[in-house]
Amino acid sequence: MNFTLFGYPKSGKTTLFNLLTGANIDTSAFNSGKKEPNLRTCSVPDSRLDKIHTLYPDKKKIMAAIDYIDLAGMSYGEIKNEAYLSHLRKADGLTHVVRGFEDERIPSLKGKIDPREDILSMEDELILADLVSAESRIEKLEKELKREKNPQGEKEKDLLERIRVHLEKGEGLRVVELTETEDKLVRSFAFLSQKPLLHMINVDEKDIPAVETPEKFYPTPNKGTGVLVFCGKIEAEILELDDKEKEVFLEEYGLHQLSSPKFLKSSYDLLDVITFFTIGKQEVRAWAIKNTSTASSAAGTIHTDMEKGFIRAEVISWTQLVDFTSMQAAKENGAVRLEGKDYIVQDGDVIYFRFSK
Repeated sequence: MNFTLFGYPKSGKTTLFNLLTGANIDTSAFNSGKKEPNLRTCSVPDSRLDKIHTLYPDKKKIMAAIDYIDLAGMSYGEIKNEAYLSHLRKADGLTHVVRGFEDERIPSLKGKIDPREDILSMEDELILADLVSAESRIEKLEKELKREKNPQGEKEKDLLERIRVHLEKGEGLRVVELTETEDKLVRSFAFLSQKPLLHMINVDEKDIPAVETPEKFYPTPNKGTGVLVFCGKIEAEILELDDKEKEVFLEEYGLHQLSSPKFLKSSYDLLDVITFFTIGKQEVRAWAIKNTSTASSAAGTIHTDMEKGFIRAEVISWTQLVDFTSMQAAKENGAVRLEGKDYIVQDGDVIYFRFSK
């Protein structure tokens, strides 16, 4: 699972990257010509996993992970650059970092600070990039279908033409209802306006109260998008303090929590991801999977052989396991259920998979 941070220059992308990952990347590195993205893989804290691990202290605790990618800033219209598009298309989710702060040393590209306008402008750029991709493929299909009939090609062309209508209206593809078959047909395009999109508005210290009310900056997020507000400058200063001082400063600034936990919750919600847990011989582990995943596909997340040879799943909720204090006690009390391959995994399930090798 990964999120790619992108946006216009001087918006605070690398600052947010540091806040989310604990890195200490020079925020001016991209100014000196650096092109390569910043990359970090981070563990996802989960109090449920912590409680399960207390039952098995001798086993290793392995948290789910999320990859963060921080791209160089892009100028207006530059999103059509193929190298930039390639990075965005590989992402599971996109994070648009938006400038909402004033700084005389950093002129605004448009001459004014307007987060809402920048959000709308960026969403339009994502839609335009998708329109170019769709039209290019339609043009190629039309030529191919003139030479030779191809039922599959006809289906793809019809679907892309329906998609083009939405894009020409300025509608992102998150609002387009696709069947499972249709989704598979266009999945290789990795349309940007179909990806979950989280706008992170970086504001001045005076606007910190808006952290709790992001709708003041952008009142009506579209389907599949979200908006959060943060103050990168203040958060960066707070993170340099020890835990006791952090609490004091958070209270002083009226911040209930820092950006990282809020970002993780929003990113899981937008990606529609849940967590299940396993207890192995040597480890207690959290796994992130798409919501509505079946038991067999969850097994495949661990290893493809487990999905192929799936027999059944032994399932218990994490709360019940903690209450019974062990899997053995839970079984003796009839709390562990046997489920088949089509069982829909629930958030917080603890699962033991039986499979044939």
